Amino acid sequence: MLRKILLIAAVAAIGIFCITGCKKSAPEDQPVEEAVVDYKAQAEKEITGDNMVVELDRIEKSLEEDLQAEE
Repeated sequence: MLRKILLIAAVAAIGIFCITGCKKSAPEDQPVEEAVVDYKAQAEKEITGDNMVVELDRIEKSLEEDLQAEE
């Protein structure tokens, strides 16, 4: 159950980043699919059941700041 929640949170974060776009470009020598896999693996290591809510709040705050900066 917890694993599903973490996976959903990671997929949601990736989806939000894909929809809003990134200011940094992906490295030219790394295909996008590999970059997503790398990001997902990193997120699964960093996001645990104990810090999931904190990480989600941090991501949301970062997205809000990015949106405000673009306006």
